[in-house]
Amino acid sequence: MTSTESSPWCDIDKPVTGYNIKRVDADHPHDFFWGRDTEGHYLLLLELTKELSEFLDDKTVDLHGVKTDITYHAATSEYFFNLSLQNKEYADIFYRLSLDLVDRTRDVLVLKVALEIINNRLKRWKAFLRGKRKYLLSAREVRGLFAELEFIHKGVTEYGDQLAVLEGWQGPLDEPQDFVLGDFAVEVKSLTGLQKDKVKISSEHQLVTHLDNLFLHVVYLAEFHDCKKGRSLNAQVEVVRNAIRDTEHKDVFDSRLYEAGYLELKDYDAPCYSVTKDESFHVREGFPRISPEDLAEGVSGVTYDLDLKSLDSYVCELPLK
Repeated sequence: MTSTESSPWCDIDKPVTGYNIKRVDADHPHDFFWGRDTEGHYLLLLELTKELSEFLDDKTVDLHGVKTDITYHAATSEYFFNLSLQNKEYADIFYRLSLDLVDRTRDVLVLKVALEIINNRLKRWKAFLRGKRKYLLSAREVRGLFAELEFIHKGVTEYGDQLAVLEGWQGPLDEPQDFVLGDFAVEVKSLTGLQKDKVKISSEHQLVTHLDNLFLHVVYLAEFHDCKKGRSLNAQVEVVRNAIRDTEHKDVFDSRLYEAGYLELKDYDAPCYSVTKDESFHVREGFPRISPEDLAEGVSGVTYDLDLKSLDSYVCELPLK
């Protein structure tokens, strides 16, 4: 995590009046500043013109733990769009949010357009922060997301229609299967050496579909805590993002990542994983599974382990071409 001792605010003193600020990036086309106010709050400020401050006046978006405002300094006649962190416990998220806004506007020369981008990004962050159940993904969720990203990378490089793969990523939307691609669905599972050839099926609906075909895709991972091998979750996200050609498609990808509970945080720089192999199974007649029809009335929410050693006759290739 970005501790308060290593954050960009650590060498900014709390002022007696007004703000103390320092420029985020002298090469950036817009005037972003790190800052602190008289109460010691961490700030991100963007210098505005008077006209743009009026344009933004009814467009500010308050986030959980972050106050947004338009401020005016009479002594210097400067207007600022001001984001103020209210609780230092969330300094890491606030730092990532700030970097996101700075990076998203780096190639946008017109300030009004940059402000529209910032407003849209803040709405997305607000939805994420309102909807997330917890601060960090669990180790199991990290492995699962890494495996889904591996499948997405395979899809966007082999399937041809990148948008279909990204919009087909249904797992973050709480659908039964992780992916729906045309007339087939895919459930992706990760497996490390500690799990001994068994994957957990989380409901009686997970291996059932109304589509023509359903596949179980298992990604086998080796885990390295020192990261001398493999890729971290953050690095895996970047590998996939770099493989997506269209900027608007990258926005779809980012939206799904937020729905999955992911933000780029230092916590996800380790451990690292490498894919040792992947394997697909056709979930067809005779496949060992529990479906809703198998359950007595009043029974639901079943979870069970599936032994992959019993699935040799169902091994197949995914129809990604």
